[in-house]
Amino acid sequence: MIQAWMRGVLLIASVYNTAWAIFLFWSPDSYIKWMTNGDQSSNDWVFYQAIGILIVGFMMFLGFLKPLRFKWLILLSFFAKLIGGIAVYFVIMNGVFTKKFMFHLLMNDLVWLIPLLSIVIATFKPKNSR
Repeated sequence: MIQAWMRGVLLIASVYNTAWAIFLFWSPDSYIKWMTNGDQSSNDWVFYQAIGILIVGFMMFLGFLKPLRFKWLILLSFFAKLIGGIAVYFVIMNGVFTKKFMFHLLMNDLVWLIPLLSIVIATFKPKNSR
């Protein structure tokens, strides 16, 4: 059964991810300098990261509107959050682990995994058990 908090989480996550994508579009250099402690001044992959985050935000918004209809998009959003941090580590961070990267990973990806997994499980339950 889809509960009210699940739709609320999807709405908050969609707004958060959209805002984060807009920040990355407007200020990619400050993001990469902060993440790498100033070792990199720019990275072209941040643009593609922003596009991916914007798409995830849109998928979560559709999931907020109709969770059962767009359950596959919610599942895809879960996997994007799961794999996104790993991709940032290898592609943007070049395999360098910093405290700021850990904070970024926690706040932008890991914090959403448990609520998204709960929502995915609820949407994929058979109709007679909802």
